[in-house]
Amino acid sequence: MSGLDLLRTYISDSEDDEINDKNKSNENFKRLPLPGSIMSWKGVPHHEEVYDDPSQHDGRVRSFKHERGNWATLIYINYEPSEAIFSWIFSVLEEINIKCNIFSEQFHISLTKTLILKFHWIESFIKETKKLCEQTDQFDLKLLNVKAYTNEENTRTFLGIECVDCNGVLACFVENINKFLAEYDLPPFYEDSSYHISFLWCLGNEFVVLNNYTHSLTTKLNQFLVEHSEERYIHITKIHLKIGNKLYAFKLR
Repeated sequence: MSGLDLLRTYISDSEDDEINDKNKSNENFKRLPLPGSIMSWKGVPHHEEVYDDPSQHDGRVRSFKHERGNWATLIYINYEPSEAIFSWIFSVLEEINIKCNIFSEQFHISLTKTLILKFHWIESFIKETKKLCEQTDQFDLKLLNVKAYTNEENTRTFLGIECVDCNGVLACFVENINKFLAEYDLPPFYEDSSYHISFLWCLGNEFVVLNNYTHSLTTKLNQFLVEHSEERYIHITKIHLKIGNKLYAFKLR
């Protein structure tokens, strides 16, 4: 089995905007009537306390604890690396002199911070996201260079491939996302946003160490992209939304 197959994680490849509804829940919540689109969701059980154990997640610390009625939410672009890109990523891993890990979660380009939705916001939030996608044209992203990043808590550091949208469609899309996030009193995306595909990570704030590699890695990335010109651009046809354990894929027009 190839490295790509081993590292590839779940995501619906359906061309429909339907919810992937594999597991039906038999729970009957009596306090609040649930919309039909949410009845089948499999999330954190309403009555259970969930304890975060970093040892179960390679030492990663959750940015916020599970709380009843809160749903972790992210709007993002899905990215599926080719075998050639994976080979390049593994070559980078061999050059780094601190312990790093290849992303085992879905490769993606974040378009929001990780948001916390209240239960009663979910249905309208889904509708707003879908509507915005239907009003947005498909576009291309260009792989540009390698940059180092840290999360807001400085608990992890990343190497990512920065992406740019030459036509400004993505910037307009995120601006419109920020407008409806404000209606929910949710934080906008980073003001100095750098759209990127994170591919390596390590624990703690190792920004200075990893940043020292970015110049040479950018040179090697561009050499790679000259030899594999088909990898330079990503054509974006869908936007993804994750709420709790539920995934949505909305087509752009």
